[in-house]
Amino acid sequence: MPINEKYIEDFIENEFMHIICKSVSGSKLFQDDGNRLYFLLKYTQYSTGYLNTYAYILLDNHSHFLIKNTSSDELKSYLKSLSKDSLKTHQKKYLANEICYSEAVEFQMKDFFIAYAMAFNKKNDRSGSLFVNPFRRVRIIDEIHLHQLVIYIHANVLKHGICTEFEHYKWSSYQSILSEKKTILKREEVLDFFGGKDNFAKQHQIQSQYFYICNHQIE
Repeated sequence: MPINEKYIEDFIENEFMHIICKSVSGSKLFQDDGNRLYFLLKYTQYSTGYLNTYAYILLDNHSHFLIKNTSSDELKSYLKSLSKDSLKTHQKKYLANEICYSEAVEFQMKDFFIAYAMAFNKKNDRSGSLFVNPFRRVRIIDEIHLHQLVIYIHANVLKHGICTEFEHYKWSSYQSILSEKKTILKREEVLDFFGGKDNFAKQHQIQSQYFYICNHQIE
């Protein structure tokens, strides 16, 4: 079934977006914690210079990310800092203005999915596609949408019946945002959205019950 075009929006400089990557036919994206750690490692590697990350969750057959696109100048500066020999074809084309910003980000994200899928297939003696293509991406329309999406992402385990206490789920950004440990997450900005840690936790407790019983429009 074709994916509705409203879920395949262009990447726009400095805009917040919701990225959703789903497995084909509902198959598992992760067999164990080693897979999940590797997925996050590759995500960090491929998103650097392209995206800033605000929230995420990894579930068995799909994952959610709240990101903010970098600017064109930031991306070009990052690519110019890399060795010319290490640049991929689409990165060279972007620096030469042969492809647009949205295409540059999309190519990079596709490379991330391919890199993970190849490693996953090899480790698990599997073949074929792993992710639904194209992957979904939706622009955030306002601050209310932004705040609710942070909570929706963290509370997604409630919606899918994976656990009853989302705060203790290991594979989301909730605990990282409340901790003091080093992270690639834009922790301080997320906390500022909610006016600090206390309200961040309070609003999650209040609004998570809504996401438990209601289906989100893009799921």
